[in-house]
Amino acid sequence: MKNNDLLLRIESSMPFLSKAEKKVGEFILNNPKKVPGMSTQALSEACEVSEPTLIRFTRKLGFNGYKEFKLQLSANFVSQQLENTPVRVDINDSALTIYEKLTAFTIASLKSTVNTIDGGNLELAANYIYLAAQKKHQIFLSGMGASTVLIKEFQIKMMRLNIQTIFYEDIHLRLEACTNLKKDDLFICFTTLGSSIENYELIDIAHNKQAKIIVITQYGNTKTSEKADITLYTSVIENNLRLASQTSIVLQSMVIDALFLTIALKNYDDISKDVQETKKLFHNLGHTVI
Repeated sequence: MKNNDLLLRIESSMPFLSKAEKKVGEFILNNPKKVPGMSTQALSEACEVSEPTLIRFTRKLGFNGYKEFKLQLSANFVSQQLENTPVRVDINDSALTIYEKLTAFTIASLKSTVNTIDGGNLELAANYIYLAAQKKHQIFLSGMGASTVLIKEFQIKMMRLNIQTIFYEDIHLRLEACTNLKKDDLFICFTTLGSSIENYELIDIAHNKQAKIIVITQYGNTKTSEKADITLYTSVIENNLRLASQTSIVLQSMVIDALFLTIALKNYDDISKDVQETKKLFHNLGHTVI
Protein backbone atom coordinates (compact mmCIF):
# COMPACT_ATOMS: atom_id res chain seq x y z
CA MET A 1 0.00 0.00 0.00
CA LYS A 2 1.08 3.60 -0.48
CA ASN A 3 0.08 7.14 0.37
CA ASN A 4 -3.02 7.26 2.63
CA ASP A 5 -4.11 3.74 1.71
CA LEU A 6 -2.79 2.26 4.96
CA LEU A 7 -5.58 3.97 6.89
CA LEU A 8 -8.07 2.82 4.26
CA ARG A 9 -6.72 -0.68 4.71
CA ILE A 10 -7.24 -0.49 8.48
CA GLU A 11 -10.82 0.76 8.13
CA SER A 12 -11.55 -1.88 5.52
CA SER A 13 -10.23 -4.60 7.86
CA MET A 14 -12.25 -3.50 10.91
CA PRO A 15 -15.18 -5.95 10.41
CA PHE A 16 -12.73 -8.87 10.50
CA LEU A 17 -10.75 -7.94 13.63
CA SER A 18 -11.19 -9.27 17.15
CA LYS A 19 -12.71 -7.01 19.82
CA ALA A 20 -9.28 -6.14 21.21
CA GLU A 21 -7.79 -5.57 17.76
CA LYS A 22 -10.66 -3.23 16.89
CA LYS A 23 -9.62 -1.05 19.85
CA VAL A 24 -6.21 -0.66 18.22
CA GLY A 25 -7.73 0.07 14.83
CA GLU A 26 -10.13 2.67 16.22
CA PHE A 27 -7.37 4.44 18.14
CA ILE A 28 -5.12 4.62 15.09
CA LEU A 29 -7.92 5.86 12.85
CA ASN A 30 -8.81 8.57 15.38
CA ASN A 31 -5.17 9.52 16.11
CA PRO A 32 -3.17 8.68 12.96
CA LYS A 33 -0.58 11.46 13.35
CA LYS A 34 0.01 10.68 17.02
CA VAL A 35 0.77 6.96 16.59
CA PRO A 36 4.18 7.19 14.81
CA GLY A 37 5.66 8.77 17.92
CA MET A 38 4.30 6.11 20.29
CA SER A 39 6.17 3.03 21.50
CA THR A 40 4.60 -0.43 21.51
CA GLN A 41 3.99 -0.10 25.25
CA ALA A 42 2.51 3.38 24.97
CA LEU A 43 0.11 2.43 22.18
CA SER A 44 -0.99 -0.80 23.85
CA GLU A 45 -1.68 1.10 27.08
CA ALA A 46 -3.59 3.81 25.23
CA CYS A 47 -5.73 1.14 23.55
CA GLU A 48 -6.04 -0.89 26.77
CA VAL A 49 -4.80 -4.05 25.06
CA SER A 50 -1.75 -6.27 25.50
CA GLU A 51 1.39 -5.78 23.44
CA PRO A 52 0.93 -9.21 21.75
CA THR A 53 -2.50 -8.00 20.57
CA LEU A 54 -0.86 -4.96 19.01
CA ILE A 55 1.68 -7.16 17.22
CA ARG A 56 -1.11 -9.46 15.94
CA PHE A 57 -2.95 -6.40 14.65
CA THR A 58 0.03 -5.20 12.60
CA ARG A 59 0.68 -8.70 11.24
CA LYS A 60 -2.93 -9.04 10.11
CA LEU A 61 -2.28 -5.95 8.00
CA GLY A 62 0.71 -7.66 6.38
CA PHE A 63 3.58 -6.16 8.40
CA ASN A 64 6.34 -8.02 10.22
CA GLY A 65 5.71 -6.01 13.36
CA TYR A 66 4.87 -2.66 14.90
CA LYS A 67 8.13 -0.98 13.85
CA GLU A 68 7.52 -1.65 10.16
CA PHE A 69 3.90 -0.52 10.56
CA LYS A 70 4.98 2.81 12.13
CA LEU A 71 7.45 3.50 9.33
CA GLN A 72 4.74 2.97 6.72
CA LEU A 73 2.26 5.13 8.63
CA SER A 74 4.84 7.93 8.89
CA ALA A 75 5.56 7.70 5.17
CA ASN A 76 1.87 8.19 4.45
CA PHE A 77 1.85 11.65 6.01
CA VAL A 78 5.05 12.68 4.29
CA SER A 79 3.70 11.81 0.84
CA GLN A 80 0.04 12.73 1.02
CA GLN A 81 -2.63 14.15 3.30
CA LEU A 82 -5.79 12.22 4.02
CA GLU A 83 -7.73 13.97 1.28
CA ASN A 84 -9.53 10.86 0.04
CA THR A 85 -10.80 9.57 3.36
CA PRO A 86 -14.53 8.85 2.84
CA VAL A 87 -16.93 11.17 4.62
CA ARG A 88 -19.95 10.21 6.67
CA VAL A 89 -23.54 10.75 5.59
CA ASP A 90 -25.60 12.83 7.99
CA ILE A 91 -29.35 12.50 8.51
CA ASN A 92 -29.84 16.16 7.51
CA ASP A 93 -27.85 15.93 4.26
CA SER A 94 -29.64 16.98 1.06
CA ALA A 95 -29.97 14.58 -1.88
CA LEU A 96 -27.19 16.41 -3.73
CA THR A 97 -24.88 16.32 -0.71
CA ILE A 98 -25.49 12.60 -0.34
CA TYR A 99 -24.66 12.13 -4.03
CA GLU A 100 -21.45 14.11 -3.63
CA LYS A 101 -20.42 12.08 -0.59
CA LEU A 102 -21.25 8.81 -2.33
CA THR A 103 -19.16 9.90 -5.30
CA ALA A 104 -16.20 10.82 -3.08
CA PHE A 105 -16.58 7.52 -1.23
CA THR A 106 -16.58 5.49 -4.44
CA ILE A 107 -13.67 7.35 -6.01
CA ALA A 108 -11.58 6.87 -2.86
CA SER A 109 -12.35 3.16 -2.88
CA LEU A 110 -11.56 2.82 -6.60
CA LYS A 111 -8.19 4.49 -6.12
CA SER A 112 -7.42 2.34 -3.10
CA THR A 113 -8.37 -0.86 -4.93
CA VAL A 114 -5.54 -0.23 -7.40
CA ASN A 115 -3.27 -1.01 -4.47
CA THR A 116 -5.26 -3.71 -2.65
CA ILE A 117 -5.72 -5.86 -5.74
CA ASP A 118 -2.71 -7.95 -6.73
CA GLY A 119 -1.87 -7.50 -10.41
CA GLY A 120 -0.37 -10.96 -10.65
CA ASN A 121 -3.48 -12.54 -9.15
CA LEU A 122 -5.71 -10.55 -11.51
CA GLU A 123 -3.76 -11.83 -14.51
CA LEU A 124 -3.76 -15.36 -13.09
CA ALA A 125 -7.53 -15.28 -12.50
CA ALA A 126 -8.09 -14.31 -16.14
CA ASN A 127 -5.84 -17.21 -17.20
CA TYR A 128 -7.77 -19.64 -14.98
CA ILE A 129 -11.05 -18.61 -16.61
CA TYR A 130 -9.62 -18.71 -20.11
CA LEU A 131 -8.00 -22.13 -19.67
CA ALA A 132 -11.09 -23.58 -17.98
CA ALA A 133 -13.12 -22.55 -21.00
CA GLN A 134 -10.52 -23.90 -23.44
CA LYS A 135 -10.39 -27.25 -21.68
CA LYS A 136 -14.20 -27.46 -21.32
CA HIS A 137 -14.09 -27.43 -17.53
CA GLN A 138 -17.16 -26.28 -15.59
CA ILE A 139 -17.14 -22.69 -14.34
CA PHE A 140 -19.39 -22.48 -11.31
CA LEU A 141 -20.47 -19.12 -9.83
CA SER A 142 -21.73 -18.25 -6.36
CA GLY A 143 -22.72 -15.20 -4.32
CA MET A 144 -25.47 -14.20 -1.92
CA GLY A 145 -27.79 -11.19 -1.82
CA ALA A 146 -26.59 -8.19 -3.83
CA SER A 147 -23.72 -10.26 -5.19
CA THR A 148 -26.15 -12.03 -7.53
CA VAL A 149 -26.24 -8.79 -9.54
CA LEU A 150 -22.50 -9.17 -10.13
CA ILE A 151 -22.93 -12.83 -11.07
CA LYS A 152 -25.45 -11.92 -13.77
CA GLU A 153 -23.08 -9.27 -15.11
CA PHE A 154 -20.20 -11.74 -15.10
CA GLN A 155 -22.31 -14.34 -16.92
CA ILE A 156 -23.24 -11.88 -19.66
CA LYS A 157 -19.63 -10.77 -20.12
CA MET A 158 -18.41 -14.37 -20.31
CA MET A 159 -21.24 -15.33 -22.69
CA ARG A 160 -19.99 -12.64 -25.09
CA LEU A 161 -16.64 -14.43 -25.04
CA ASN A 162 -18.41 -17.75 -25.72
CA ILE A 163 -17.57 -18.90 -22.19
CA GLN A 164 -20.43 -20.71 -20.48
CA THR A 165 -20.90 -20.46 -16.71
CA ILE A 166 -23.20 -22.15 -14.18
CA PHE A 167 -25.28 -20.39 -11.54
CA TYR A 168 -28.47 -21.33 -9.68
CA GLU A 169 -30.25 -18.66 -7.66
CA ASP A 170 -31.89 -21.28 -5.44
CA ILE A 171 -29.30 -22.11 -2.78
CA HIS A 172 -30.36 -25.76 -2.50
CA LEU A 173 -29.96 -26.29 -6.24
CA ARG A 174 -26.64 -24.46 -6.07
CA LEU A 175 -25.40 -26.76 -3.32
CA GLU A 176 -26.59 -29.80 -5.24
CA ALA A 177 -25.00 -28.63 -8.49
CA CYS A 178 -21.74 -27.84 -6.71
CA THR A 179 -21.39 -31.51 -5.77
CA ASN A 180 -20.91 -32.17 -9.51
CA LEU A 181 -17.66 -30.19 -9.57
CA LYS A 182 -14.62 -32.17 -10.65
CA LYS A 183 -10.88 -31.71 -10.29
CA ASP A 184 -9.65 -28.55 -12.05
CA ASP A 185 -13.17 -27.19 -12.59
CA LEU A 186 -13.44 -23.53 -11.60
CA PHE A 187 -15.45 -22.07 -8.71
CA ILE A 188 -15.79 -18.26 -8.48
CA CYS A 189 -17.31 -16.62 -5.41
CA PHE A 190 -18.41 -12.97 -5.18
CA THR A 191 -18.78 -11.61 -1.65
CA THR A 192 -18.07 -8.43 0.33
CA LEU A 193 -17.83 -9.26 4.03
CA GLY A 194 -18.16 -13.04 3.65
CA SER A 195 -20.87 -13.15 6.31
CA SER A 196 -23.07 -15.75 4.56
CA ILE A 197 -22.52 -19.29 5.83
CA GLU A 198 -23.61 -20.62 2.43
CA ASN A 199 -20.46 -19.26 0.80
CA TYR A 200 -18.28 -21.23 3.22
CA GLU A 201 -20.27 -24.40 2.60
CA LEU A 202 -19.90 -24.05 -1.17
CA ILE A 203 -16.20 -23.22 -0.95
CA ASP A 204 -15.66 -26.28 1.25
CA ILE A 205 -17.39 -28.48 -1.32
CA ALA A 206 -15.36 -26.98 -4.18
CA HIS A 207 -12.15 -27.40 -2.19
CA ASN A 208 -12.92 -31.04 -1.40
CA LYS A 209 -13.68 -31.65 -5.08
CA GLN A 210 -10.23 -30.20 -5.92
CA ALA A 211 -11.73 -27.43 -8.05
CA LYS A 212 -9.80 -24.20 -8.58
CA ILE A 213 -11.26 -21.42 -6.42
CA ILE A 214 -11.31 -17.67 -7.09
CA VAL A 215 -12.73 -15.32 -4.43
CA ILE A 216 -13.52 -11.66 -5.12
CA THR A 217 -14.03 -9.88 -1.82
CA GLN A 218 -13.26 -6.89 0.38
CA TYR A 219 -9.72 -6.46 1.67
CA GLY A 220 -9.36 -7.99 5.12
CA ASN A 221 -11.81 -10.83 4.54
CA THR A 222 -9.16 -13.51 4.97
CA LYS A 223 -11.57 -16.12 6.32
CA THR A 224 -13.46 -16.55 3.04
CA SER A 225 -10.23 -16.69 1.07
CA GLU A 226 -8.48 -19.28 3.25
CA LYS A 227 -9.16 -22.09 0.78
CA ALA A 228 -9.01 -19.97 -2.37
CA ASP A 229 -6.33 -20.44 -5.02
CA ILE A 230 -6.67 -16.77 -5.96
CA THR A 231 -8.16 -13.87 -4.01
CA LEU A 232 -8.91 -10.51 -5.63
CA TYR A 233 -9.25 -7.89 -2.91
CA THR A 234 -11.21 -4.68 -3.40
CA SER A 235 -11.03 -1.80 -0.94
CA VAL A 236 -14.42 -0.93 0.53
CA ILE A 237 -14.77 0.99 3.76
CA GLU A 238 -17.85 0.27 5.83
CA ASN A 239 -19.53 3.51 6.88
CA ASN A 240 -22.31 4.60 9.20
CA LEU A 241 -25.23 3.95 6.83
CA ARG A 242 -23.88 0.74 5.22
CA LEU A 243 -23.42 2.59 1.94
CA ALA A 244 -20.47 0.37 1.12
CA SER A 245 -22.74 -2.28 -0.41
CA GLN A 246 -23.33 -0.16 -3.53
CA THR A 247 -19.68 0.83 -3.73
CA SER A 248 -18.74 -2.82 -3.43
CA ILE A 249 -20.85 -3.59 -6.50
CA VAL A 250 -19.10 -0.81 -8.44
CA LEU A 251 -15.65 -2.06 -7.44
CA GLN A 252 -16.32 -5.71 -8.16
CA SER A 253 -17.94 -4.71 -11.45
CA MET A 254 -14.64 -3.04 -12.37
CA VAL A 255 -12.83 -6.28 -11.56
CA ILE A 256 -15.25 -8.13 -13.86
CA ASP A 257 -14.53 -5.65 -16.66
CA ALA A 258 -10.78 -6.07 -16.16
CA LEU A 259 -11.11 -9.87 -16.34
CA PHE A 260 -13.38 -9.61 -19.40
CA LEU A 261 -10.99 -7.39 -21.36
CA THR A 262 -7.91 -9.38 -20.32
CA ILE A 263 -9.51 -12.59 -21.58
CA ALA A 264 -10.86 -10.90 -24.72
CA LEU A 265 -7.39 -9.68 -25.69
CA LYS A 266 -6.04 -13.24 -25.59
CA ASN A 267 -8.01 -14.05 -28.71
CA TYR A 268 -8.91 -10.63 -30.03
CA ASP A 269 -9.15 -11.41 -33.74
CA ASP A 270 -11.61 -14.29 -33.31
CA ILE A 271 -13.68 -12.33 -30.78
CA SER A 272 -13.85 -9.30 -33.09
CA LYS A 273 -15.04 -11.58 -35.88
CA ASP A 274 -17.72 -13.07 -33.60
CA VAL A 275 -18.88 -9.59 -32.59
CA GLN A 276 -19.29 -8.56 -36.23
CA GLU A 277 -21.21 -11.75 -37.02
CA THR A 278 -23.50 -11.14 -34.05
CA LYS A 279 -24.16 -7.56 -35.14
CA LYS A 280 -24.93 -8.76 -38.66
CA LEU A 281 -27.32 -11.42 -37.36
CA PHE A 282 -29.13 -8.93 -35.12
CA HIS A 283 -29.33 -6.44 -37.98
CA ASN A 284 -30.89 -9.06 -40.26
CA LEU A 285 -33.45 -9.81 -37.54
CA GLY A 286 -34.24 -6.12 -37.12
CA HIS A 287 -32.62 -5.81 -33.68
CA THR A 288 -29.89 -3.60 -32.30
CA VAL A 289 -26.91 -5.05 -30.41
CA ILE A 290 -26.63 -3.53 -26.93
